[in-house]
Amino acid sequence: MKKYLLILVLAILLPLSVCGQSELYRRYASRADVTVAQVSGFQLNDSVRVDVVMLTADSKSAWTQLAMEFDIRSDEGVSSWLGSIDRPAKRTRWSGRPLLRVIASPKRRTIAFYRLENETQYDALLEYQTNNMKNKKQEK
Repeated sequence: MKKYLLILVLAILLPLSVCGQSELYRRYASRADVTVAQVSGFQLNDSVRVDVVMLTADSKSAWTQLAMEFDIRSDEGVSSWLGSIDRPAKRTRWSGRPLLRVIASPKRRTIAFYRLENETQYDALLEYQTNNMKNKKQEK
């Protein structure tokens, strides 16, 4: 059920973002075993928006391939790192220059790439993620 909901959301959002497809989107869009979506201007808070590309592996074997490409070694929890724009698998540190916050969920077979241009976006994404974790704990 969740997969169908994700596909529905992607089907709605995808046409909105096709105009400005990123290199990252184009790199994975041709793969038959991965569903790719791009959302331009994803709202983190009232005033901060970022571009996001999301990959969802359509099978266990597709996830295994993505996990190898991005050096994701755990099947538990969520992996997160900062990656360079041209090589998102390469871990890097925040330097104030544009980069990607990469968040991988083996359970969902999903990798999200948040493009961060400045410190305001970096801080807003951290706040957004923290709020999501707090909300999930309250739901339990």
